[in-house]
Amino acid sequence: MENDKPSLFPFSSIRKGQREFMEDVKHAVEGGNILIAHAPTGIGKTVAVLVPALEYAIENEKTVFFLTSKRSQHKIAIDTLRLIKGHAKLNFVAVDVTSKQSMCPRATSIYQEYYSLFNEFCKSEQKNKRCRYFMKRDDEALLRIKEEIMHVEELCRWCTGRGVCPYKAALEIAGSADVLVCDYNYLFAVDITERVLEKIERGLEDLIVIVDEAHNLPDRIRNNLSSELRMSIVTGATRGIRYIDREMQGNLMELERIFTKLAMEARRNKKQEMNVDKGFLVEEIEKVLRRRIEAISYDEFVNSLRNIAKDFETTGSDGGRNKYKNELVQRNILSVADFLDGWRTEEKCLRIFSLSQQENPSLCFKLLDPSVISEPIFARAHSTIMMSGTLCPTEMYADVLGASPDRIKGKEIVLREYKSPFPDENRLIVVTEELTTKYTERSERMYRKVAEKIGEVAKYMRGGMAVFFPSYALLKSISAHLPPEVRRRAVEERREMKKEEKNRLYEMLRDNDAGILLAVQGGSLSEGMDYESNILKAIIVVGLPLSPPTLEVKTIEGYYAGKYGAEKGRLYGYYYPAITKVLQAAGRGIRSEHDRCIIILMDYRFARYPYKNCLPSDYNVKLTDRAEEFAKNFFK
Repeated sequence: MENDKPSLFPFSSIRKGQREFMEDVKHAVEGGNILIAHAPTGIGKTVAVLVPALEYAIENEKTVFFLTSKRSQHKIAIDTLRLIKGHAKLNFVAVDVTSKQSMCPRATSIYQEYYSLFNEFCKSEQKNKRCRYFMKRDDEALLRIKEEIMHVEELCRWCTGRGVCPYKAALEIAGSADVLVCDYNYLFAVDITERVLEKIERGLEDLIVIVDEAHNLPDRIRNNLSSELRMSIVTGATRGIRYIDREMQGNLMELERIFTKLAMEARRNKKQEMNVDKGFLVEEIEKVLRRRIEAISYDEFVNSLRNIAKDFETTGSDGGRNKYKNELVQRNILSVADFLDGWRTEEKCLRIFSLSQQENPSLCFKLLDPSVISEPIFARAHSTIMMSGTLCPTEMYADVLGASPDRIKGKEIVLREYKSPFPDENRLIVVTEELTTKYTERSERMYRKVAEKIGEVAKYMRGGMAVFFPSYALLKSISAHLPPEVRRRAVEERREMKKEEKNRLYEMLRDNDAGILLAVQGGSLSEGMDYESNILKAIIVVGLPLSPPTLEVKTIEGYYAGKYGAEKGRLYGYYYPAITKVLQAAGRGIRSEHDRCIIILMDYRFARYPYKNCLPSDYNVKLTDRAEEFAKNFFK
């Protein structure tokens, strides 16, 4: 085992399943192919993908783009690259970058939030030579970034301390880097991709693309080409500029009337939601703009709103004295401008008007097919590896992201599901009989039964426990019936919590070996958080987080049914997104091959078709009405 270990591999031995994954990665990068890998937690994905990819990149003058959806995943990649460099004594260059505005030492909170506003500010400051960070060149700073693998926070502190633009310095070194650790947007947001590749002087064919936690990629691409505008935002923008530009205020009042017109039509047809044609909104706004004293185009209207927002801090109705109020108005104006700009996208989107909040109706658009963005990238990149512990089924992700043999010619597409490396006795998976959150069976009686079962399991706990619910509403309804001894040990996630508050929940759980976390599926505590040192010895997943049958859900399901048939349409648009959230939550307990955890899926549907068929092949579930007995025996 030791003798045929790759020279860059920094550990003494290779785990079960890890070698197979490494060989598949090696085959993909050498052949210029695509690998889609369901690789369970504990297999050691990060080092297994980086070693062969980096080896090939150095020998063949390619650049590894290691793409993540969360900053916490940057840290894992950078720490792994440091281990490889220290072990192999190899002089390679790796750079960690996040978004341009998040790295800027001058970016205010509103610039962090609205890239369009920040980008105009940044370009203007560069052009007029007002940014001392951008103007200064520091060869010592560049040399350190090149020689030392730094976390992006370290890089930003170092550069800012020396008066250098962190983003500019990072991208300057990225041009000669072997590895670039960055966000999905660096490759899957078209306008950003073009600028970055131009700056580092690389083409897609020069890239080895690694997509970490790739189950997040379809939604990220969709969200990049999606937006929602509520009437209250339009009203806020309208009131905010009344002393600045009366004519623009009148135009925004007309936009409010368009909302009112759509609301009247929806009520007349007794609909909570209805489809809206792209041309309807554009034509209605253009009619308004033609009636101005000096007619302007749709584009000029959007740009005028952005200019007003940009200057608002100094031209606000109170002369800039009320900073909070001015920022709120800025946000409202920018939200209207960004929405109207995005509304006209040529990509196939669903466009919906909703009365779900009677006094605050909304318009939204959402990209239907993420493959229109990802497929051309996968087709042109040298090779691509998509990996996740919940990339199941791999066939669905190949279809949804356009990485299937019928779509991409000339590349081998390899789909792999690797076996969990955990000893079977370390992970027990139980499904409870009788209990469910199925909509037609919800009642106070059912909530009480679920709460009682959670309490019974908690009696036998030896270590921390997390209970993940489908929604905040169900968390509240069920937790109200939890036994007092469970409530005393519990910390609860709330909808309005900020990131720092959620981190404190994690710390409280870490410091209390009998703590119980109550949280939601699909949230940062069930997906983004890495529970180290086997903090969680039991995970209870209450129910299925199935989306309500909204017009959006039905449209996406119908779209995939049209492409792949009715069965796949239902699976891709409805069942699998919910199961992915369940698997993410269930996977929080075991993070290494030495960890032990019991997973209780508290809904009988997990043992029935079609939900059981959606679970990974290594989910050997046991159906029981005595989950507490399994917990008792597991912790003996």
